[in-house]
Amino acid sequence: MGRFKTTSERIDNLPLLIHWLKQMQVDRIIDRVLGPAHGNWEGLSYGEVALVFVAYVVMRCTHFLSPMQGWARTHLVSLSQALGKEVREQDFTDDRLGLLLGRLGEEATRPGEAIEEDLGRQVLRAYNLPTDTARIDMTTVSVHHQPTDENGMMHFGHSKDHRPDLRQFKAVLGTLDPVGMPLMTATVPGDQADDPLYVPAWERLAATLGRADFLTVGDCKLASLATRAHLERHGGFYLAPLPLTGHTPAQLQRWVSHPPATPQAIRLPGQPPSEAPLGQGFEVEEECRWHPPDTPIPVVWSERRLIVQSEAHAQRQRGGLQQRPSQAETALGALKPAPEQADLESRTQALLNRYGVTDYLELRYLEQVASQTRYLGPGRPGPHRAQHTVETHTWTVKSKRRRAALNHFNRLAGWRVYATNAPKTRLSLTGAVNCYRQQWQPEHGFHRLKGGLLAITPLFLKDDQRIRGLLLLLGIALRVLTLTEFVARRSLAATGETLKGLYAGNPQRATDQPTAERLLKAFDELTLYRHQTATEIWCEVTELNPLQRRILQLLKVPEAVYAPPAVLIDSG
Repeated sequence: MGRFKTTSERIDNLPLLIHWLKQMQVDRIIDRVLGPAHGNWEGLSYGEVALVFVAYVVMRCTHFLSPMQGWARTHLVSLSQALGKEVREQDFTDDRLGLLLGRLGEEATRPGEAIEEDLGRQVLRAYNLPTDTARIDMTTVSVHHQPTDENGMMHFGHSKDHRPDLRQFKAVLGTLDPVGMPLMTATVPGDQADDPLYVPAWERLAATLGRADFLTVGDCKLASLATRAHLERHGGFYLAPLPLTGHTPAQLQRWVSHPPATPQAIRLPGQPPSEAPLGQGFEVEEECRWHPPDTPIPVVWSERRLIVQSEAHAQRQRGGLQQRPSQAETALGALKPAPEQADLESRTQALLNRYGVTDYLELRYLEQVASQTRYLGPGRPGPHRAQHTVETHTWTVKSKRRRAALNHFNRLAGWRVYATNAPKTRLSLTGAVNCYRQQWQPEHGFHRLKGGLLAITPLFLKDDQRIRGLLLLLGIALRVLTLTEFVARRSLAATGETLKGLYAGNPQRATDQPTAERLLKAFDELTLYRHQTATEIWCEVTELNPLQRRILQLLKVPEAVYAPPAVLIDSG
């Protein structure tokens, strides 16, 4: 019979991931934008290498370049079958991956924007996603290394990671409701303010969606007057909370103290009337005016201000304020007397800031003077001995609660002002509140990018272009996870079913909201075996279990993606 040799490859969720990426046309889109590779580049195209890299990142939970060549060496058969062409480990060297990331992250040509636009349109068409509501958010990514270019992206700035001691860059993410589908990503310098980032992000979303009249939801940085005016001017709609700065606090106090309309109860969709409402609110109309720098004609429009109170938020705020003054008073009472008033004031102010009670405690500084008589010169005390009096000054502090300020806080607890230019027929007061409650969607994406399956840190790259290229590919990986969840959950909802077997410690636990992470993990321990004799080569794959088959059905992925390669006959 001759020598018999068997080798094996752990394939797990690799065939599924590559199927998703090819269905999204990731390789075709990247190749169309970047064009053919030049120089010494041989083998797989830019798009094919990028596709496999994204699968590698999701499968291995790392974007570290160096191990990928070794990983590819152990998956050559399965990768060749999935791509329909020969794959070599040399296709994934450090140098080649670095060149790919650099091309994707070129600053001058910005190919990433064109790739994301084409990719977004492909996903919209393929999955018939609604395009009515999009969200924009941003975060900071801290790095521990020194930048290669002092004028590049790595700068000190306001850190959302609470690491002001580290350099950082900013990542921008635009997603589409109701699935949180990423449509755009951007990488910008870490010292750049958030406000001016919304307009270019919105313009990229509008280009991808092919319309301007969608609702854009964001945090208070979206609510800058210039951004709101830009969306109004170009036919877009917005929803964002107004920051409690400028005239807004006084307006809020006036509206809450004297509501211009009867507050209405706000409930969750489908919430029964017997349950307590989510909160209450009313709305007023305000005229807005902004003078754009490119024209003398101002932008003037009518805006709805939604004044809303969340009962849960109000309780949290009141509970916090009940505790903080007491904690601050205890800390103030424990302060040692100081010889100088300025020294004591410095310490007390630090305590007030720490507990956030500067506006709610009134301080009074008391001077205490102690006198002590002392004899001058050496010798024994006596009636004729010279004496002098020494005075010692110490300062203490007393606190008193500002009841008026505390009562004012309690009246305004839980109240917030939202701004929107969307008409009532499109966005009701209740609809606006429930819409903003879904702002966790981009935050969930950032969680995956910063600490989850696709964690960008620790970052092993220093070059700005390569970092931008990496963020682009991680954004594509985020799309894969989002689509996996969306399609599976939609399929379960269509039949009213649930899925069991995803929880290792509780196999009978069922869910109709499976996460992409658990769905992909269900394919662990699948192996491709390659058998070889002197004249023949054939392959076999671990048989799919019922759970894996059901997941493929839910995802509308054919089981054939896990079929072993065809039998090969060695003619020699």
